[in-house]
Amino acid sequence: MKKAMSNVDVAAMASELSDRILGGFMGKAYQQSSDKIWLSVQSPAEGRLDLLLVAGKRVNITKGQRPASKTPPQFPTMLRNRLSGGRIVDIRQHDFDRVLEIAVERSGSINYLVVELFPKGSMVLLDENRVILSMLKKMVYRGSKMAAGEKYLYHPGQLDPRTITLSDLSAWLSSAGQDLVRSLVRGLNMGGTYGEEVCLVAGVDKNKPALELDGPELERVHSALGQVFLDQTLDPHVVLDKDGVPVDVLSRPLQIYQGLEVKRYVTFSEAIDAFFVEKEADAEEKKNPLDRRIELQKKALEEFLAQERSLVAKGEQIYQIYGNVEQILRVVGVAHSKGFSYNQIWERISSSGLPQAKAILSMDGQGEMKVVIEGTEFELNAGLTVPQNAQRYYENAKEQSRKANGAKEALAITEQLRSGKAAPKKTRQASVHRKRKPKWYERFRWFTSSDGFLVLGGRDAESNEEIYTKYLERRDLALHTDAPGAPLTVIKTEGEVVSESTLLEAAQFAVSYSSIWKGGLAAADCYMIRGDQVSKTPEPGEFLKKGAFVIRGERTYFKDTLLGLAVGISEGILIGGPVSAIKPKSDPVVEIEPGEMNADDLAKRIYRQFSEKVDDRAFLKVVASVDQIVQFLPPGGSKMKDASS
Repeated sequence: MKKAMSNVDVAAMASELSDRILGGFMGKAYQQSSDKIWLSVQSPAEGRLDLLLVAGKRVNITKGQRPASKTPPQFPTMLRNRLSGGRIVDIRQHDFDRVLEIAVERSGSINYLVVELFPKGSMVLLDENRVILSMLKKMVYRGSKMAAGEKYLYHPGQLDPRTITLSDLSAWLSSAGQDLVRSLVRGLNMGGTYGEEVCLVAGVDKNKPALELDGPELERVHSALGQVFLDQTLDPHVVLDKDGVPVDVLSRPLQIYQGLEVKRYVTFSEAIDAFFVEKEADAEEKKNPLDRRIELQKKALEEFLAQERSLVAKGEQIYQIYGNVEQILRVVGVAHSKGFSYNQIWERISSSGLPQAKAILSMDGQGEMKVVIEGTEFELNAGLTVPQNAQRYYENAKEQSRKANGAKEALAITEQLRSGKAAPKKTRQASVHRKRKPKWYERFRWFTSSDGFLVLGGRDAESNEEIYTKYLERRDLALHTDAPGAPLTVIKTEGEVVSESTLLEAAQFAVSYSSIWKGGLAAADCYMIRGDQVSKTPEPGEFLKKGAFVIRGERTYFKDTLLGLAVGISEGILIGGPVSAIKPKSDPVVEIEPGEMNADDLAKRIYRQFSEKVDDRAFLKVVASVDQIVQFLPPGGSKMKDASS
């Protein structure tokens, strides 16, 4: 069953969208889920249309149900700020890859919306210099995180099946070392379906080793590439199996599906919508929220393990090509010993023509190099020996292993929650426990979000002032309430795109630790701004008291945010904050809500409940004493959830 658009589909969709919306105007953006964006578009010929973008899956004009208008998360907010009201001036596919770009001109400048349709793809908004403004979700490219303010990097292209010459095709198939169909798929930017179609059209056995193709067979394969990928026929349809179940959606017929029933549509967008939308709706209706968390945790675990294997393999490979690595390090090392800086060395060797220099792709001022040896890319440091460079890969592999172990534990907890069972009770050996040194942020209110972002909040006017002065950066996000007596809440973004779940958790944190809690309300509003919108400069003639700030510019509101907190023990420390961030990773844990008990009495009750689950009282007194628990309780009366006061 097809899961995403192919590069042929993307080419067909780029052509259709150019015919239907090019020259039109961009409207508002809406986010329906973590990977799904709707764009309202004013078409020159058809009026208002809805363009649906699903990262890693599809792009098409849809007639589906658009999400209701509400305060959008960060990414669609940025799309609205940069694209709404702008004219669509270009729609194109990047290098016959599964990447679609939409260029929008507004106020004399052009911004680009890049939609990645390959697995784990994202959506990225770029400025006119193709610098990242915002991303739908975090991305890692060749081991480097991509973030706002950095140049967008395209994935490396493959050979283009539409334009490849016969000699280049022969060279690739001779070196691929696999059967014909897998060699085509791996090197010529096509999926398995189109690889098999090329073999069928060429009349060559797909399982034949690519190296063994004779001259006439090679020519037939080359001719078949042109027939399959240069065909401009438009016949949008969904292919059905013998039981009437959809198996593929295509912009034009393929021979491999000959004999199967098809259902035709007027436009490719309609065919795409019919194939994907029902499947997506059914999955979303049935999926338990914990299923989604389990899915993400399994994916993360697989990525950590895959990274570990890859890093170990590269460490071993460095020893296998010891001589080649040593030659490259020696060339750079000799030049550096003569007093040349690494930047000067790079300027010289990048145009020197030396065999060793040709293998070096880049080098920074610290001697960090990217090199390609025997077809594999390595990251080396010119100041280290061959064994030391290999050891760096092994150390990184150990770090991935540690992350994998943490992911396994988190997955086990979530699976137990999904099954309705309590998380396994952690047994601790009775021993002497020493107090650990607190982290710098623990003197404030704080928590780590479900997606790993540190969130800070002031305890009073003085700590609000300290957070603003020392720790609020322009790239951070800040939250506050209109009600007085609220903490200045700051999400430390580290330049990365903040997920919607983190935003909602920070909003709950902000309202729960405000004076709103004292009023006994169940929900309240708060707003979010960028770090550079918070100022201590008052308007002329006005005065700001300590802990007060001026907010300038637009605010993003979180309406009817539920009040509620949890306090628990996680990995040997006491933590507290929004329920969704604290409960899944704590044991024991309690939830609290506005009530009548003062902080000291409630803290004693929480301590007694913890003591029923933690056998080691010495440990409990060190990590979760009554005084420590009080530090995580909000101002005003509280009670444990579902418990009488």
